[in-house]
Amino acid sequence: MRKVLMLILLGVVAALAAATTSVQGESHSTTLTPPVTWSGIQTPKQGEGAGYYYWDSNETGPWAPAYNWRTPNGPKGWRGDDTYWTVTTPFDMRFCNTTYEAGITFYVGSNGILGFAAAGMSDPINQNLPNSAVPNAIMAILWDNLHGYSDGDIWVEVVGSAPNRKWCISYSPWYYFEAPADPIEFQVYIYEAPMSGVNNTIEFRYKDVIGDSWRDNGLSATVGLENATGSDAVQYSYNQPVLTSQLAIRYVDTNWVDDQVGEFNLLTPPDGAVVNPGDTVNFTWEKPDYDGHGVVNFTLYLADNPDFNDPLVFDLGENNYFSYIFGTAETGTYWWKVKAKESHLGITVWCNDNFSFTVSAIAVEETSWGQIKAEF
Repeated sequence: MRKVLMLILLGVVAALAAATTSVQGESHSTTLTPPVTWSGIQTPKQGEGAGYYYWDSNETGPWAPAYNWRTPNGPKGWRGDDTYWTVTTPFDMRFCNTTYEAGITFYVGSNGILGFAAAGMSDPINQNLPNSAVPNAIMAILWDNLHGYSDGDIWVEVVGSAPNRKWCISYSPWYYFEAPADPIEFQVYIYEAPMSGVNNTIEFRYKDVIGDSWRDNGLSATVGLENATGSDAVQYSYNQPVLTSQLAIRYVDTNWVDDQVGEFNLLTPPDGAVVNPGDTVNFTWEKPDYDGHGVVNFTLYLADNPDFNDPLVFDLGENNYFSYIFGTAETGTYWWKVKAKESHLGITVWCNDNFSFTVSAIAVEETSWGQIKAEF
């Protein structure tokens, strides 16, 4: 269906401007509804550092993890004391704001540390992070004096397909040094990054941390992430008995969290509205909650079909309003939706619903008001 649409950007002049038109000798005006601000929940977090926030599964909220143990696959047959093994990274990783390409060497230490450099990777003496002494560029999932003993094993597998892969490395079973009778189990999940320039989300999972009474629950361990120079870290604990069995800790890029755009709804015209040719149709929607590093820009999509094939697209900048006038040749049903995109990382959110409205078949006389005509 071919239609000619006549439009005028009344809203870009002022959000509350009144639009007056003359139809069949009758004067009328409409006023834009003041935009509504959506207020979302404040994001909880336990701490931050090295480009990350972290949460554990004892918390609630959109970023807190739920504990879930993945049954290990891909046994490597690795076991031993004060040593490390090597694998290659399955995808590009950004860790502590440094990018490491796929296919480089990654080090898995017997003492519960993993990372991107060999130096210090076999050290059984844990450190308070950050610390410039080696090892650096590490994930300390349970850095303590540990041992694989004769039946220990480390498992390495890639889960899922690009661009949503996870790299899972499991110590299962493993042991505290000189405590070979009672195994412990833990694993690290490294998520493929959602976009370039964002640190990969990392999740530590602890199935069992009880294996030696005086070291249980992380009492003699370091848990956290540290950058390549040892100058910055996000530390969950150091020699504190705060770990529990069936616990998860999630580390997420601070920019990725801060620049999230909140949900938002369409306002006017309401879903199912009926308007007349010659009337000013005022499109308004909520401004989503956003406290990030950039600004939120909006794009309105308007189509004569619910699949939004061949829509009219209007880039409206930071404005959350737009005005439009339909002529007599534009009767029928229309659908509209809005996309919000923040300018720092390019995170995009669509409105919660798509609305439709109908331009009725009431005949009016088209006049020349200097509107821009756009073909549909």
